[in-house]
Amino acid sequence: MKMMNKILTVVFLLLGNFTVFAQPPGPGNGPPQPPAPIDGVGLLILVLAAILLGMYVIYKHKLKTKASE
Repeated sequence: MKMMNKILTVVFLLLGNFTVFAQPPGPGNGPPQPPAPIDGVGLLILVLAAILLGMYVIYKHKLKTKASE
């Protein structure tokens, strides 16, 4: 039972929201932080990279099949 309580506590801490402990930006809290990136830009970059990689693989495959003919 004690182990289950420890596991639940760890899960709660890992999944919990810690914004309660965040300090608002102010003169004593360090330098101002840069703005957060726009949502979805990372995903867009990954999709574009996957498309380019797929085009490269298809192109190489076509060259290989054309050379073997």
